[in-house]
Amino acid sequence: MQESIMEQIRNYFRQTEWNFDEQENAFLTGVSLEGRTPGAMIQLIANERSFTMLTAPDVEIPEIMSLAVQTFANEINNLTNIGCVYLDKEQKVLVFRVGIICADAVPTLQQIDDVVGYSVTMVQDIAESLHDMMEGKLSPEDAAFQAVQPE
Repeated sequence: MQESIMEQIRNYFRQTEWNFDEQENAFLTGVSLEGRTPGAMIQLIANERSFTMLTAPDVEIPEIMSLAVQTFANEINNLTNIGCVYLDKEQKVLVFRVGIICADAVPTLQQIDDVVGYSVTMVQDIAESLHDMMEGKLSPEDAAFQAVQPE
């Protein structure tokens, strides 16, 4: 009998020894980041044919920065092929979203690890550029370019 996507994600977290909370069709965890952002919250949501990973760096977005952050997010979305960034105004955080359609297959542990690794790396780069933008060092456009083309 083939495992479900939920079971495979659960196996991934157990094999990588990550602490996680499980809710209906979702897993919640966190990860430490390098630099000025201490960490990020991760939510993996699964159904029969797909899973979505939402990753939000621990950076509160002040209301006054909303328009600049939305411009930053839009520019990142224009520059990347995988994933999207949006401002969650209610939570006052920036969220990086990656969705994977699995059709009739269950992703391998390596495929899940690839999505998690890619998302965490992107959020690390996005968070650093976000800080530069909010500190006035970069325009939203330049910060977005820096986020997707880190040195």
